[in-house]
Amino acid sequence: MLLPLGAIEQHGPHLPLLVDWRGAEELARRVAPHLRRGGWRPVLAPSIPYGVSTLAVGWPGTVSLSVPTLRRLIVEVVGGLASHGFRRFILTNYQADPDHLLAIAQARRTLARRRLRVLVAGFSPGAKPPTPMVNRRIQALMRSPNPGAEWHSGELETALMLSVEPKLVRQRIARRLAPAWFDFRRELARGARNFRDLGPGGAGYFGWPAAARARTGRAVMALRARLIARALIESLGRPPRS
Repeated sequence: MLLPLGAIEQHGPHLPLLVDWRGAEELARRVAPHLRRGGWRPVLAPSIPYGVSTLAVGWPGTVSLSVPTLRRLIVEVVGGLASHGFRRFILTNYQADPDHLLAIAQARRTLARRRLRVLVAGFSPGAKPPTPMVNRRIQALMRSPNPGAEWHSGELETALMLSVEPKLVRQRIARRLAPAWFDFRRELARGARNFRDLGPGGAGYFGWPAAARARTGRAVMALRARLIARALIESLGRPPRS
């Protein structure tokens, strides 16, 4: 069972609030065929659209759940699905906020005690780069001259939305946005808790949206899906006999 986890939060002046929600659904859609070829029968559950968006609190449009609320929501939704006989779950996640990942980690621990197998595809708790979401092969597909500084609402997220929901992208604005490259990883490690701390004076985006192209979004998501599916199949082992 594939369960996409989303978030409703600010994504710069050029992208809609549902980027992480739509990204999680796109991951699920692209991973499923690989699982099917591996002998599994993936089923896509309705998404959980809201998540924890601590870093974006205070920015227009952001609606953030608390960590305990998201943890409980995941546990109850997965528990409800499990009552129908499902035992293996893959949470597809496109939201990298540290508190969002914390909620996922807590939910997995709770569900493991119920003997449910829960894996995470996409941005995962405790994962250290390189990962299927961010690595040299992904960066090689980008147009940005500073791929290591591309993050929230930068080239990749803008490219994703151009590839799946171009009508929701304010493309004229995106083309005019100057690069906003901050050392957000260093600031996160120092305990920054808001986009204003990560990029002082910025507009809530990190990277160069003007470099985004729809073909980049398609190529990146296709590669991510292959890499993620390979890791999932290794973790799942042999599929059960029909």
